[in-house]
Amino acid sequence: MIKSSVLVLSICLIALLSQPIQASSHSSADELVDDIIIDVVDQAFENSKQKVQENVGIDTQVRGYSTETTHTPMPASASDETRRELQLLGEEHDRKIYKLEDELHRKLHKAQDEFEREARKEDKPDKIHEKRHKLEKKVDEAYRKFDEKIRDANRKYDKKRSKILSKS
Repeated sequence: MIKSSVLVLSICLIALLSQPIQASSHSSADELVDDIIIDVVDQAFENSKQKVQENVGIDTQVRGYSTETTHTPMPASASDETRRELQLLGEEHDRKIYKLEDELHRKLHKAQDEFEREARKEDKPDKIHEKRHKLEKKVDEAYRKFDEKIRDANRKYDKKRSKILSKS
């Protein structure tokens, strides 16, 4: 009887001691997931903010967006209509860039949610790191497309700007 009580007590003690270990390993897995999100997704958000700041709000009368070409400043004798067209073109371009940023953010949130859902099911760091690589690929691809679309929007803007200036 005493041996079985000691055995039951030992099993209960082992069970109690193992719970904090499991909780702490789960907690470290959660921390790893959170760290990965900061490293991958949050960095992409920061990069996109910087990219947007570089591509909105320039003085459309002085230059265009593309760094590949030389931009002709607007002539001092340009009409009010030309000035207005350039201003509207700049506003349209800024809206387009902000729209692209929103599109990227939606894709990043979707990738983050999917990563969190899958990674939080895992308790092994190796499995979580495999999920990280999958997340990195998605984030890199989304950002590459975002960057490509911004360059395309800038080229279109510069072409329209040149056309407006050639009329004046």
